Amino acid sequence: MTQALLRAEGLHKSYGGLVATRHLDLDLHAGEIHAMIGPNGAGKTTAMGQLSGELAPDAGRIVLDGEDVTRLSMPARARRGIARSYQITAVFEEFTVRQNVAVAVQAMARHHFRMVRPARRDPELNAGAEEALGRVGLLHLADEVAADLAHGQKRQLELAMVLATRPRVLLLDEPMAGMGNAEVDAMTRLLEELRSHYAILLVEHDMDVVFRVADRTTVLVDGAVLASGAPEAIRSDARVQAAYLEESA
Repeated sequence: MTQALLRAEGLHKSYGGLVATRHLDLDLHAGEIHAMIGPNGAGKTTAMGQLSGELAPDAGRIVLDGEDVTRLSMPARARRGIARSYQITAVFEEFTVRQNVAVAVQAMARHHFRMVRPARRDPELNAGAEEALGRVGLLHLADEVAADLAHGQKRQLELAMVLATRPRVLLLDEPMAGMGNAEVDAMTRLLEELRSHYAILLVEHDMDVVFRVADRTTVLVDGAVLASGAPEAIRSDARVQAAYLEESA
């Protein structure tokens, strides 16, 4: 396998006597989906926060394409290509679908404020927004108000906003949360299509999705790696079954 695009080395994070991340080693390669699973409280969200720059580790380092980014802020990491989505959908309900994504395009532009031309009529912003919407299959809804979208479509819109920042690394925190079966299937197919273009770290509780899309799976328990490897090996690991899979069945 090629050199990791994103690598965590010995990440450690505690809150008083509670250890949330325990000497975590993790790597992520371009063109793969690496799933991170574990029971509630295992430290998955805390790990994602440290990788994205939202949280600072107490120890360890994070390397992006050979550059130590451990002390860089979340915006600085975003400009280098690390993008994160969250468990709870965060879109501008009163904006149209196109306007939501245009905001993300504008945020990454060299000049954020365009005093002469209103953003809604800026062809550069709209072109970038429509490109991202096309990637997630929402271009036909570009002029719809976000509040009118179904839940699954809002999750797709959020992913379009992430893609509009032109990332290299996608940190996706439970993108299937709250979806029905048809919506889960649509999002799963979308992730499979995106795999070849990005390095994707996926936190997900739906084991059917994990075993369908993941190239590798890492299991966290009490902030530490219990097991890591191919999904087939993880599925048959007795330690994993005892710690997580049987609990979630």
